[in-house]
Amino acid sequence: MRKVYIVGPSGSGKTTFARHLSKEFGIPHYELDLLVYDDELGRKRNDEEIKVRMNQILKEDSWIVEDVGREIFTPFLREAECVFYLENVRWVLYFRCFSRWIKQLYGLETANYSPTIQTLMDHIKWIEKDLKNQEKMKRIIKNARVLMKMKK
Repeated sequence: MRKVYIVGPSGSGKTTFARHLSKEFGIPHYELDLLVYDDELGRKRNDEEIKVRMNQILKEDSWIVEDVGREIFTPFLREAECVFYLENVRWVLYFRCFSRWIKQLYGLETANYSPTIQTLMDHIKWIEKDLKNQEKMKRIIKNARVLMKMKK
């Protein structure tokens, strides 16, 4: 298992799981949010910029990537040897979101953004959007698993 794609709603534990796998197996880990957002410039990258960065990762021998399942990242699904879908109930996602925000607010956890009330509200909106997309993601994952079986 050298190419792993972890997908799930915001707050589902993707980053924690990816970090654990990365450390355990010595495989580089990439948060795909960081491909989408340029924190230094404070802006969202355009699709071409994202694709350039994505293709750099895809060329590597091994990687662990994690995302909420954005369509632009389907090439990772095609190349992945293993796909994990992390699913949680709404209240757990909200609890983790709020807990993360509190930790970031008090400097106990680093963030790629300022922990403001607005960012907390944005995360709650993202959770709702991710939950609405769950069935779509499950179909995408199922198709990815079929591709993985065909590769073998």
